[in-house]
Amino acid sequence: MYFEKAKALLDAEYFAYYNGATDHARKVMDEKKRHSYQVLGVGIYLLKHERVFANCSAEEIMRLKATILLHDIGRFYEVFLHEDGGRVDHGVYGAQLLAKIPEFSDINVILPVRHHGHLIEKLYEDEDYQKLSVDAKKEISKITYLVRDADKVANFYLLSRHFAEMENLFFVKSLLDSQAKVPSPLVWKAFMAHTSVDVRNVVSFADQAVMYMACIYDLAYQSSFVLMKNLNIVSKLLQNFGKFWNEEYTTLCRREILTYCEDRLKGQTNLLEF
Repeated sequence: MYFEKAKALLDAEYFAYYNGATDHARKVMDEKKRHSYQVLGVGIYLLKHERVFANCSAEEIMRLKATILLHDIGRFYEVFLHEDGGRVDHGVYGAQLLAKIPEFSDINVILPVRHHGHLIEKLYEDEDYQKLSVDAKKEISKITYLVRDADKVANFYLLSRHFAEMENLFFVKSLLDSQAKVPSPLVWKAFMAHTSVDVRNVVSFADQAVMYMACIYDLAYQSSFVLMKNLNIVSKLLQNFGKFWNEEYTTLCRREILTYCEDRLKGQTNLLEF
């Protein structure tokens, strides 16, 4: 019943804004709803293959699946508001929404939803997180990375398989004026340091493509890399993004990312231990 309530809640929030939305917003909302279930599919794979979840009870697994499914519940309002020039952080809004519903107001649901789209430092700086015990912080971190990994791998899959259709959703059209094929120095420095790229430094499609590839460095679970290898995601991403870089940077990016992925598959350079 708990998971069924999560699905009903996602539907309710979707329909709350869908009928009054523009045609463009409806298309985005449709994609975001599909995305929620795609992320759930990746999350289920991680739950089955990561040892840190091996001893979870059936009830815990159900809660984790619901958390994954509801990670973007704030997206529908965000998209609706955006059409009129408004702005809201969908993770923060989604967490506020869930906090009002007794079944989903658990901190283990709220914090992962709130911070799934932020740099992980935002979680660690969160006042609610800082009040928790060491063990509780470890549990929150584990769940947040589960949601973040599933979200990123699902997006990677879309971009690898359906780039022509998804490009307009992922790439900011305000960058169209920049024809640079070379990433900006700050963006490239962050990428080569295996860190996230600060979006404020992104000034071209070349930068944005590097920013997406750098998200691979943020994946916590080895199973994420196994799944990406099985689906040939990384090679296809590099092929799709290569049009934004010159030959030199395409070669450099490919070498850096593929080496990193191989190391993670071997259990080296683990992001963190749970």
